[in-house]
Amino acid sequence: MISCPRVRVLLEAYADGDLAADDAARVRAHLSTCADCRRQHDQAVSLPFRLRALSSPAPRASLVGDVMRAVGAERAGYRRSWTLLVPEAVLAAFILWYLSGFDGLSSIASGVFGDLLSLGSGSLPHLPPVDVVLLVALIALVVVAAFHLSILVRLAAPRPAHE
Repeated sequence: MISCPRVRVLLEAYADGDLAADDAARVRAHLSTCADCRRQHDQAVSLPFRLRALSSPAPRASLVGDVMRAVGAERAGYRRSWTLLVPEAVLAAFILWYLSGFDGLSSIASGVFGDLLSLGSGSLPHLPPVDVVLLVALIALVVVAAFHLSILVRLAAPRPAHE
């Protein structure tokens, strides 16, 4: 017959199924006769009891600093990406200033319409210098917006995990 202290030493290995067949049979025989060891066996095979018995490792000393540096860099990059909108805002403000509301838009439309009518006359239409500036500003706005979109796509792309 096996003693209670010996069963308590072997109980974890028995619960995990790591005992040799003859030791497991002796522990099983003891558990059938001893209520106190059976209660400890029930606790040993209980998942909540086993989870409470686990201890978590202490975090390394640099954990908080590492996390804060990683979060800080991410936030700074996110804020810097908003500064990409400044050139687009300046160009859009210039274009809106030039168009000066509905009157400016109608004058552009009438000028384009008049230029289209004069195409059949054989002479090239006259382009006001301000319209050339507006066209250059629109092209610059499209180029800058495309460039900034490519940067934002690279920022949003998933990065490989750090070690």
